[in-house]
Amino acid sequence: MIHLHHAVRLRLLAQRVSAAGVISPSNCGMSLHALRQLGACNVHDRELLKRIDEVYRQADLRSRANIFHCLACCVREQCSVYKGLPESLPPLITNMQESILADVDELSSTECILVMEGVVKVTPYRCATTQLAAILRNRSTALVAIVSNPVELSGIARIAVEAMQEAQPHSTETNGEQGEEYRLRLGWSRELREISETIESRLDSFGKQDLLTLVDAITLRVTPKLGKTTATGENRLRKLGEWPVRDVPEECRSLLLGVLKSTRQRLTALSPSQVSAWLLRVVHLHQQHHPIFMSIVQRLGEQHVRSSMSASQLSTCIESLGETIVICHEENFLGRTDLQFVSSVVTKLLETLVYVLEKDGGSSQDCSAYLVPAMLSLSEEVVAGNVEILHPLMERFFLILYRHFGKLTPRERADVVTAVFLWGLLNKKPEHQQERKRDDGLLRMDGNDVCSPDAWCKVVLDNMDSYSTLDALQIMNEVTSAVYAEEAGACAYSPLLVRPMLLRLHERLQGSIGNLDGVPSSYLTRYLSSISKLGLRRKADYYCVLKILQGRELTEFESLRVLGVVARHHLRAVPLITETVRCIPRRASSLHPKQKCLMLKYLGQVRAQRFVQVPHHPSLVFGAFLTREEVLKEIPVLSAMFAFVGLVELRQFENQTIVCLLQGPLSRHDEFSGIHSATSLSEFIAALCRVDRRIVPTTTIQAVLNVATGRLATSRSFFVDMADISFWLRLVRERSSLGADVAAMGRQAENEKEDAEYMTAVSNYISVAAAIANTRLMDISGSHDLKPNTFLFNQMAIGYRLGVSLPPEAEERLSCHLDTKHLPQLLSDPRQVINAVTVARQIWHVNPTVAKEVFHFVERNVGSLGAQEALLLGVEMTESLSAAGESKDQVVEIMRKLHALAKQSLTDARRLKKLSVQEVALGALYGVVERPVSSTSCWKKADGCQT
Repeated sequence: MIHLHHAVRLRLLAQRVSAAGVISPSNCGMSLHALRQLGACNVHDRELLKRIDEVYRQADLRSRANIFHCLACCVREQCSVYKGLPESLPPLITNMQESILADVDELSSTECILVMEGVVKVTPYRCATTQLAAILRNRSTALVAIVSNPVELSGIARIAVEAMQEAQPHSTETNGEQGEEYRLRLGWSRELREISETIESRLDSFGKQDLLTLVDAITLRVTPKLGKTTATGENRLRKLGEWPVRDVPEECRSLLLGVLKSTRQRLTALSPSQVSAWLLRVVHLHQQHHPIFMSIVQRLGEQHVRSSMSASQLSTCIESLGETIVICHEENFLGRTDLQFVSSVVTKLLETLVYVLEKDGGSSQDCSAYLVPAMLSLSEEVVAGNVEILHPLMERFFLILYRHFGKLTPRERADVVTAVFLWGLLNKKPEHQQERKRDDGLLRMDGNDVCSPDAWCKVVLDNMDSYSTLDALQIMNEVTSAVYAEEAGACAYSPLLVRPMLLRLHERLQGSIGNLDGVPSSYLTRYLSSISKLGLRRKADYYCVLKILQGRELTEFESLRVLGVVARHHLRAVPLITETVRCIPRRASSLHPKQKCLMLKYLGQVRAQRFVQVPHHPSLVFGAFLTREEVLKEIPVLSAMFAFVGLVELRQFENQTIVCLLQGPLSRHDEFSGIHSATSLSEFIAALCRVDRRIVPTTTIQAVLNVATGRLATSRSFFVDMADISFWLRLVRERSSLGADVAAMGRQAENEKEDAEYMTAVSNYISVAAAIANTRLMDISGSHDLKPNTFLFNQMAIGYRLGVSLPPEAEERLSCHLDTKHLPQLLSDPRQVINAVTVARQIWHVNPTVAKEVFHFVERNVGSLGAQEALLLGVEMTESLSAAGESKDQVVEIMRKLHALAKQSLTDARRLKKLSVQEVALGALYGVVERPVSSTSCWKKADGCQT
């Protein structure tokens, strides 16, 4: 005898049943239902439809009702409502209904329910017989009164609810995606209300499973969420939050509450599988505010309930509760205590799920079906700290996923790697070290520690070719965010371990740059930030992404993120900058105060002063962009520093926001010690010294100087830190001697003690910076890899301004590697042109050729310099000519010409208007501008800014 698999046997039997004459007409109804269950009832099979037509004519009324019901269900399952039915189907369905209509009075209650449901199923295809539908509809309320079986009552309710919904083809806006939308239509409302009231009065006769069936029966169909979000691949995390919230018709609202109340009374008698099923339905119906929800959660908190659940049920419960926690933080429908209890139950469910899979060995199918969905539903809350998963459990959880990583889909691999870094798996805690050594066999796989960054980086690299563009972007963005966003010292692994993997991902993305056109903007803006955090210098990598983004309409936050990258890497993006300036009024109301401070900082860095009015731009005036309440109550010190520096860079010297910032958050000097960025502190010092000294307390600058001195010693980006402050170092040094009209304002001169303390702070800062600059420049001069470059102008200029005196050999070697062939690159930031001038005037005795090239370049491009750069050019030339005396050297003659050009450019009143009081005073001190006549300050107190 041939041994066949049971499924094969069933299908062979099904094929035999389909042949003519095998099944008698009295049994054909149930036989057809059997074919449907086996997937063998194909309504597109003409031969099968012919056989059904033959036996239908000979069948009794019960079998005819069964056949019609089964065929209608198959049509609904297999045929789209917006495509034509097979040619032979509509006549067959119509003939069946007419046959039943002739004997409609003979239908039993059960048969009536079957025919009613069949009519409802074929109604969207315009195949329903109107007369039969009307008779059955009128009979529905009478049926519910005489039927006592809960299953049949639920069936009647299901038919009425389904009849209220009409399937509609997708509109053209959905890009032709397959699927169906449902909308409520008029009719059946009165009948459904009567049916619901009758059933509600009989709920005591319903069993535990009957109540579940009833809830499903009265739940409206919904359209899957398959809109543009899924089509583009954005936000594709598979979790309950992507499922639409289900609902019941208004006519069934009271019945639903009655069912929930009845179920809650029997909750202790529910089986674990029923507890899981009820949780899923309560969450889908968005009824977490109902008392039944917390009662279900309490049952899930019982060990014997969890231990009796399958992996599927545990995973479903975790997803449901994870989604509830997310929604609760948005809608606040649970108290804090209840929410904490829900979080603790989620952790227990996860531990049970891990135990079940460990016990059964856990396959890749288990990972895909249970662990990954649970992980995705909890990820947001774990990262936010709302769900606490202890490290040992986290290790066990990810070990199962690690063992089957190669068999997961690329999408799942990306999700798992993302969670590994975001959840903090790799942040090994000391208290777990001994325990992990004892469980070495459990926590290691193929010699790799599950908590090792190397192990996870390796599996990512091994599967590199399988990732789609979106998968690679997700890993790149999330891992970069997790690794580089950690505070100093808090990260348990070195970014150097992860950087090679991220660079490979970047290369992979750059190799498929054409695919980025179809990537959502949110992914691309984060990608820009990611490669910026990696410190990549090749600007072409940024421009290829920037080109795509500049052709799109970005959100306010996306625009801000892109602007930050443009500012950090000095990229050219004039359309983005002008659009940002144009939209300042709109963003004043749409951005958070901290984001507004960042925007000011970024606009200053990208030289947006070209596009704003000085000395105060209408959209940036105090109260229009940053309000008094925001400055005093919502902006921390670091954000206040960003706003201050940004306003100064934008030359908003008369903006009253500056006064309010100084009197508000920037007056809390003790908080400066919490700023760890030497760059931010140094930029802030320069900005403070550029503003009218009459409104800036000397103690404020002194406090920042003291903190910045300590930060310089540990900084790894010294030349970046010093770029801004070195440019304005004369203002910092000579602050006490600038602005001699202080007494005219009615304020007493600063006492000698304050001046002495300030100069001591300046001296300490400069001496520390000079020592570091000397060491760095000597290292550069001794490097065997030194090549001609333009950045060397900036590095040497910083050293010279700090008073560094290099040995002749080192100075000569450095000067020989100054790249004069690419001097036009310096025009992207005119301050770099002044840096080149500073270097040229120092080395003209050592390397006159380079000095001449620089000076001639500046002479040709002096018109591209801004007011501040022209001022510093004049100051540099004044110092050089003073040292050169009456020399007739060719280089000296060029310097005299540059000095004259600088002075001439500053005779224009419109250009002078762009200089601050302190900058004008500096120019007057060096004879570059005419000494201003003492006048009353334009500053006034910003009302209410005293703290």
